[in-house]
Amino acid sequence: MTPRPSPVPDARAVLDACNERVLEREGIPMFLAFRFDGDGPAADERARAEGAALAPLIAHYREALSPGCADDDQAALIDVLQVMAIAHFEPQDTP
Repeated sequence: MTPRPSPVPDARAVLDACNERVLEREGIPMFLAFRFDGDGPAADERARAEGAALAPLIAHYREALSPGCADDDQAALIDVLQVMAIAHFEPQDTP
């Protein structure tokens, strides 16, 4: 599934709606993102293109939801991944 490229206008509202769901019963679409600085394993072109498309969205939501948080803040990462999964990977009623 290709993610929608534009950020949602209100990331906090998406996160709040996500927190009201019963995800342990319903499930949640999820993805895993890795960031390599310097020498890392070579990825194919498709993986690099997908990563390049997702990186600005991840940065946008991190700043919108947890400005000034540490790079290794796990709670902030979980919030970002939930918003990304719901807003960009879950099938939507509208295109």
